[in-house]
Amino acid sequence: MTIENKILSEDFIIDVRPEMDKHFRWTGGVNISIMTSPDNPLDDGDYYGVMDFCRTMCATVPLMERDEDLRQRLIKEAEHNEEKPEPKLKVVDKQDNVVILSFDADNDNKKC
Repeated sequence: MTIENKILSEDFIIDVRPEMDKHFRWTGGVNISIMTSPDNPLDDGDYYGVMDFCRTMCATVPLMERDEDLRQRLIKEAEHNEEKPEPKLKVVDKQDNVVILSFDADNDNKKC
């Protein structure tokens, strides 16, 4: 864990644990929990404000199951805000001290 990813005492973490069958395949269900430190430094008003915000985020899961329009709107929003991965570099040829790289976005599907 790098210092940038360190969990701080003021953090609220939404944990999503997939339900799995005996073959470790996802059943489609999830268990969602909100975690924070007992040493969270926020005062009571701020603590419960952030906790309510987290509960609201978690409440979108059962709402998505019942409301197809909401689910599609959330999927569209998530895709809109998704970070696009940088193309992977792939070595396509080496000759002495010269290396030729491919910058194609679908390098995983290409054969050398």
